[in-house]
Amino acid sequence: MSQGQFSGLSLEELSQYKDVWVYVVVDDGKLTKPSLELIAAGRKIADKIQQRVVAVMIGYQLDNAVKEAFEYGADAVLYADEPWLKSYICLPYTRILVEMVKQYKPYAFLFIADELGRDLSPRVAYRLKTGLATDNIDLEVEDYFFGPTRTTYKNTLAQIRPDFATRIAKIYTPRHRPQIASIRPGNFNPLPRQPGRRGEAIRFTPTPADEDFIIQIIEEEKVPKSPIDLENAQVVISLGLGILRDGEGRPRSPREGYELAEKLATILREKYGLRVEIGATRALIYAELKELEGIVTKDRQVGQTGKTVAPEIYIALGISGAVQHRVGMIRSKNIVAVNLDPKAPIFEIAHYAVKDDLYKILPKIIEYLSGGE
Repeated sequence: MSQGQFSGLSLEELSQYKDVWVYVVVDDGKLTKPSLELIAAGRKIADKIQQRVVAVMIGYQLDNAVKEAFEYGADAVLYADEPWLKSYICLPYTRILVEMVKQYKPYAFLFIADELGRDLSPRVAYRLKTGLATDNIDLEVEDYFFGPTRTTYKNTLAQIRPDFATRIAKIYTPRHRPQIASIRPGNFNPLPRQPGRRGEAIRFTPTPADEDFIIQIIEEEKVPKSPIDLENAQVVISLGLGILRDGEGRPRSPREGYELAEKLATILREKYGLRVEIGATRALIYAELKELEGIVTKDRQVGQTGKTVAPEIYIALGISGAVQHRVGMIRSKNIVAVNLDPKAPIFEIAHYAVKDDLYKILPKIIEYLSGGE
């Protein structure tokens, strides 16, 4: 089998691609928090391959955002700043990014795994005929041996994401550039701001094309922000399907489990001054239990298809701990797990494991915190 039977760039062509690009989003003239996290993710990779982090942005009146990108760790900013790019429209944004890539040839291109990133990154990857790994929780740089051609590709981006069941997968794009990946918000901490830090600002001047505007924005309206702020909570108390039964195997109302969690949250807020939110697993939310209707909603979901959290304390009540949930809370500083099943996967990562009935344990915790110092 010859190497010509496998598509991809030659080693010499691969060496022409430099720098780690991160596509950052500007909202009201400022970079979003996930964008700052993305710069940190880019920094991790760029330092390992001794290249630059390039923040890429498209929009209008971007001067403040350009300065902010430098202060949060970007070495260069590549930007298109035009009135006709004020609002996100997938076709012109895609075309412009593809033109940028073809001109400057980045080693890797990172996007946020949110609504915009999930729309834009696959369009860019498709047009560039390269790979895309979505919803990553971490990144590494490794050498990759490709067996069919007996070739070792040095400094390949390892894109780490949850796989099926209990597995974590590493995905490689060794023979194509750029290596494109989307990163789930909440998995990297923004770098410390360095006021006055500067870098190279590169203005890209695109030309509008009629075919890019077959879809037009007539009106924009901001969606009200949810009052549930899981990402910034100091304590997250999460509920799983285990709240449906007690230690004797008897059915319990899930509303009772929620109300116990809310009592605990209220004590922690009022007595200890902590920011506390109640979360839930995907399984509990999609069970659509009548008792929890309108209370345990999707904006409380923690996990692969929900929010990623990193509180000081994460309390898992009746949660088995499948990998899809664990990737959303594994960065918590202290994990307290209460579960009847001694073999529950959540205990593999818990700092404090309580193998008992939550309907017995939780009232005792509430009583202690109510009266104790």
